[in-house]
Amino acid sequence: MENFKRGRNEWQMLELPDGITTSEGNWYHITRDGIEKYVPGLLKEFPLERIIREADAWVKSSDGLALMLYFFLVYAMVNPLFATGISLLFYVAWYFNTSVFVNVTATPIAKTLNNDGFVYTLSAIFLIGMTFNDFISGLGITIDFSAVWYGLGLFFLYKVGLLGMLVKFVISKTSGKKGVSRQDRILNMILIRYGMKVGSLTGKVQEMEKELIRVANYHKTKKKK
Repeated sequence: MENFKRGRNEWQMLELPDGITTSEGNWYHITRDGIEKYVPGLLKEFPLERIIREADAWVKSSDGLALMLYFFLVYAMVNPLFATGISLLFYVAWYFNTSVFVNVTATPIAKTLNNDGFVYTLSAIFLIGMTFNDFISGLGITIDFSAVWYGLGLFFLYKVGLLGMLVKFVISKTSGKKGVSRQDRILNMILIRYGMKVGSLTGKVQEMEKELIRVANYHKTKKKK
């Protein structure tokens, strides 16, 4: 068991015998030994803490990206209601396909958008800017004041995690299939990307996915008992 801590309010990771959990509320059904088995030598090049932290950032990337998309659309003078709909559709599409877009080169962007201080500050600037109609109109930008309320609503849906919880609840009630969880798929893709980068993939990617499913299902069975 290994525990990484950076302070009371900062990111934390706990490695357990049957997986890794983080302070972001994510559970990855793979261990250090499992990673070493399928991508030998990777952890000598990239620390486990770094890899898991990057996985966390990609897991939450849909929140920051969808929120920023809304603000950019509104400042591009798209109707606030229409911008809200696009933002929500983008969130859902990105949420279910995040692993497809995982790219280690773009990870700094995902980590930045996962930084609460950055997102809160930028959101405040955008929202306050919307209220200064005279000033922004001088820049040739016209924004309906309702954009502020839509923006606040989306902020709470995304950053407080309300929409994420709703999506997880719907999935748990409608999906009876056993498979790799979203966070495991994202971590799996990060490991594949890094493995390709250092040339240490074993070619047993399917076996790694099967192991993730086995551990996840075993964990669910234990909870039911």
